[in-house]
Amino acid sequence: MVSKLKIWMFLVFMASVIFPESLRAEVIDRVMAVVNGKVITLSELTEREAPLVKQASETFSGAEKDKRLAEIRKKISDSLIEDLLLEQEAEKLGLKVSERDIDDAIEDVKKQNSLDDEGLKVALKKEGLTYEGYRAQIKKQIEKSRVIGQQVRSKVSVAEKDLADYYERNQRMFLKDEEVKISHILFVVPDMASGAAIEGIKKEAMDVLEMARSGKDFQELAKKYSEDSSAQEGGSLGFFKRGQILPAFEEAAFSLKKGGISDLVRTTYGFHIIRVDDVKEALLEPFESVKEKIRSAVTSEMLEQRYKEWMDELKKSAIIEVKL
Repeated sequence: MVSKLKIWMFLVFMASVIFPESLRAEVIDRVMAVVNGKVITLSELTEREAPLVKQASETFSGAEKDKRLAEIRKKISDSLIEDLLLEQEAEKLGLKVSERDIDDAIEDVKKQNSLDDEGLKVALKKEGLTYEGYRAQIKKQIEKSRVIGQQVRSKVSVAEKDLADYYERNQRMFLKDEEVKISHILFVVPDMASGAAIEGIKKEAMDVLEMARSGKDFQELAKKYSEDSSAQEGGSLGFFKRGQILPAFEEAAFSLKKGGISDLVRTTYGFHIIRVDDVKEALLEPFESVKEKIRSAVTSEMLEQRYKEWMDELKKSAIIEVKL
């Protein structure tokens, strides 16, 4: 009878023959996908999706949570496949990332975040990363950036006509909304004020309104009578667009011309006397003044579209097996 030990040794030997060295460590891990013969494991997927899964689990429940988790898994799975395709493309193109390239990129990160070496390591530890692991991530990011630069960015060209067309299609984006500069005098009405008390406050407000309309200095009246924190600034509140102030306040303010004084306006705070100090009319920004902003937006749109088309081509020519 063959001993159990011999059978076990035989199985171990067969495993070493059947599975290449690069895959033996992955035998205990499930395979999420195989891209041109290279494996993406379930543990890689789980690690990448963990922060989003945590956030979704804390935010949603039931069927909505299940839906969100499925969407996250699909998105991260696609991302891992695309990353591996980009790595493989970098190999084909012979793109190399030197240690100096990685050092320079890390120095830039430290500079932008005002960190020294120790500060960076502390920040990485909080994110669950080692310094060596972070260097590996930086290397991959540089590789991907160079591949995309060579295969996508270099093939995107923005013409003047593209900029003009975008401006015509999206003029609402470049329309500066009307704004009014407002000052006011507030007479506070307490929450539990009686009818008689409210009438008394209203009468005082009407008296001050008459003074304002008769030519009395509005700023001085605000300093003397307003119960708002703006009183010391003569009631000045600054410029506002529609949607930024209380509806009743907005309706009165935007109905006035420069220098106009409103009737009494009642809000949850009390009675207001409003004066419009200045008006900025709605204005379409000239094409030349927003041209560079448009160039950035159009370039981003074209890059995104070109990247999608190029990645679709890569996927069609690749052998991709999704196991999950």
